[in-house]
Amino acid sequence: MLHDKLDGPFDTRLITGCLAPGEQDMSYLLVSEQHVYRMSQMSREVSFWSDVMAFWRIFRFLRLERPEIVHTHTAKAGALGRTAAWLARVPVIVHTYHGHVFHGYFGRLRTNVYLGVERVLGLLSTRIIAISESQREDLAVKYRVAPVGKIAVVYNGFELQRFSEASRGDARRALGVGPAEFVVAWAGRLVPVKDIQLLADVIRMAAKLKNKISFLIAGDGPERSRLESMVAGCGNTRLLGLRTDIETIWAASDAALLTSRNEGTPTALIEAMAAGLPFVSTCVGGVPDLAGAILRELPEGMGWEAANGFLTSRSAEAMLRCIQLLVEDPGAAKRKGAVGQAFSLKRFSLQHHVDEINLLYQDLLRWKRQARAADGRSESTFHRLGAEPDKLNED
Repeated sequence: MLHDKLDGPFDTRLITGCLAPGEQDMSYLLVSEQHVYRMSQMSREVSFWSDVMAFWRIFRFLRLERPEIVHTHTAKAGALGRTAAWLARVPVIVHTYHGHVFHGYFGRLRTNVYLGVERVLGLLSTRIIAISESQREDLAVKYRVAPVGKIAVVYNGFELQRFSEASRGDARRALGVGPAEFVVAWAGRLVPVKDIQLLADVIRMAAKLKNKISFLIAGDGPERSRLESMVAGCGNTRLLGLRTDIETIWAASDAALLTSRNEGTPTALIEAMAAGLPFVSTCVGGVPDLAGAILRELPEGMGWEAANGFLTSRSAEAMLRCIQLLVEDPGAAKRKGAVGQAFSLKRFSLQHHVDEINLLYQDLLRWKRQARAADGRSESTFHRLGAEPDKLNED
């Protein structure tokens, strides 16, 4: 979307890799294929020769195009792109963390290796973008990837109107949901960091209740078969697989559920709030930044109730109890949904995101040009004094 929307003030190029096993193609989001370059050697998985080839192709591309800004997204593209940009002497290098892999993904040794690499890449970056205040705190203080002054917070941007305008009645009929059902939706990649075990535990516990709570699971991934086996026999769940009409899922639902071990700023909750839904989520990563005012602490360490949802402990009992609170008080659930919708539409609009990135780019370019001018004045002064800059540097 940035590639499309920044086409006015900037002449943009988009380099994208290929899909790893278990991933699904989202290139339908592209407005057109113009200036989009697909690199088959670059993917999420680590592969020495493929990564070397991808790096070389990126480096050659940057030397040919000579851009003023390189902006990378995701860990692999961030590592290859930033290193290539630094060697190609690109003036401004920006990287966005949409999440990070420092918790919930790998073992301790592998995590420490990746953290060391990211700290080095932080030195090469002109600016790092975090997508929430909590993430900036993590990057600057907890993991020391870069100093806080080098990290800007720019909230993600989405086209959210389709979520707020979707018809609840049409969506329920399309999915075969009864008018009296209380529907909880979960959307995301079916991968370990999303804690499929916790999701299955919530579903199994809910299946034993008298008041019926139904679950819609949208998404695909390597953990799908495991989830299917864990919820086999539960008549309260429908696994929908990959869906491009996610607005239909949210419109048919009464609440959103998130069970992740780690998150940057979860797209699923932003979309759900735009659709007017309250949420029940583990209190991880950037999720607390999505919560409205904290209304109260829940008993027995279950978590907190917020104005637009619940932040819970990593417990199926706590999550299900919060869902039940929404079932038992439809008025409160509706009020939470209204608070979340107003918050989501205001903070995470696509135009606001584009404006913020545009402003950041302009500021960084202005700063670089001023720095170059200052360097030029210093060099001129050296020559007027009869000194050689290189000789002074050697001394």
